[in-house]
Amino acid sequence: MFKLNVLTPERKAVFDQEITKVTVPAHSGEMTILPGHSPLITTLGTGILKYKIKGQEKTYKAVISWGYCEVSPETVNVLAEFMQTPEEVVEETAKNHLQNAEKKLITEVLNDADYVATMNEADKARAAINLVKH
Repeated sequence: MFKLNVLTPERKAVFDQEITKVTVPAHSGEMTILPGHSPLITTLGTGILKYKIKGQEKTYKAVISWGYCEVSPETVNVLAEFMQTPEEVVEETAKNHLQNAEKKLITEVLNDADYVATMNEADKARAAINLVKH
């Protein structure tokens, strides 16, 4: 077993939770981490964090966006800019955010920073919708 910590600027979402595995949305794709994984540090993309708590069958899920994941043989530390659990997602709001972001991408001329921010908003909204539908 190993421990999971998930921190955002607003909260300690998960702290010293004993887990059997965790899957993170790494910047280059989804990555599953099991006990004894080799140490590494990777950047995170936007997607769904999934983890299993020791002794439980349920898979816990949350949307996370941008940050870092540090893996050691005993601990996984996730530092994310944003996190939202299924209980916190309001599907209608997520759909509105996605629609607004997609409209902005189609109808406005955006500089690079605004384009990246709008794409990130669209990705977070899509992930939130997927989180509550699955």
